[in-house]
Amino acid sequence: MLHLPSLSIKGFRGIHALELPELGRVTLLAGVNGVGKTTVLDAIRFYASRGDGRVLLDLIDTREEFMQGMDDDGDVVLYPDFGSLFHAYDPLEADKPSPVRISAQPQPDSLSLRLVEPAKDEQPPDTLFLEPHPQDLSIMIGGHRERLPASPMAYYGPRRRFLGPPRGRAPRRPDSRPAPIHFESLGPGLLGNPDVARLWDGVVLTEAEELATDALRLVVGKRLERLTVVGEGNGRGAGRRVVAKLASWSVPVPMKRLGDGANRLLAIALALANCRGGILLMDEVENGIHYSVQANMWRMVFGAAEAANVQVIAATHSWDCVVGFAAAAEESPADGWLYRIERFEGGVEAVGYSESNLTVAARQRTEVR
Repeated sequence: MLHLPSLSIKGFRGIHALELPELGRVTLLAGVNGVGKTTVLDAIRFYASRGDGRVLLDLIDTREEFMQGMDDDGDVVLYPDFGSLFHAYDPLEADKPSPVRISAQPQPDSLSLRLVEPAKDEQPPDTLFLEPHPQDLSIMIGGHRERLPASPMAYYGPRRRFLGPPRGRAPRRPDSRPAPIHFESLGPGLLGNPDVARLWDGVVLTEAEELATDALRLVVGKRLERLTVVGEGNGRGAGRRVVAKLASWSVPVPMKRLGDGANRLLAIALALANCRGGILLMDEVENGIHYSVQANMWRMVFGAAEAANVQVIAATHSWDCVVGFAAAAEESPADGWLYRIERFEGGVEAVGYSESNLTVAARQRTEVR
């Protein structure tokens, strides 16, 4: 049974309202840049977490959507701009934006977001803001309601991290939100060594280890004999990293030497194996992968998703990716759907293609991106 047979998004970022009435075992979202494909993946990621505020904080950090204040020492302080999560929100207007709502049948609990004013005694102390000031975020799913404070941020190493709530806030109650749906998420870029090593740990010495090897052979060929992880810790250079044993080399070869396509395929295979019974989200899935490999890549995805009970939702703007998807979907017993997301005056809409319609469209080169 699929976790998300359908999806409804209202008021989230650039999406006023969008309905995906039927999702398959594997679903591909197509459309031009900036139409909202990544926003759909972000909404699914947050919904699958069942309203975990850390997912939103990471999303805001990645997009660098901050509000700026100044503390009593004259230093700049950054706060999360929760208003960026709401459709067409203007912080200078007095009215609050309409709530965000994300739902997926047959899941019983819809997810909603609202902007709320911090209590006066909970305002960030000793901080001066240009209008408007930061607002808290109310998250509700099922019977669980949580207030996510607009807490300040600080740097820890190369990444920003949100600090704890301002002084005076009461400790959070025990978390009563519904159980999350396990998911893995692959962005447009390549995974770093720590993430690849973490995924490798989930498959080493299992049948899924062969899945990763077979995926790499789509690019490297039969000369690839095996893979392993070497190194310790997580420091640059000395950290754990994947190496490959090639028939033509007497010493292991770092994965980075094999190119972006090989590393992308490895990440896809490892992520599939690590989210058994869950959801895999992939943005710009075609990145780094040659057009001639697209069909075989999708055959691997369809087969592994069906075997491991994984629901895959990916985004692309590549015609070659669409054609490869259509070929694999036609051959696989698993259900595949493609949605072309397009803008019209006042919003976006999704045009759906079932496997049979998609195959005809691909053969006739009907534009579905």
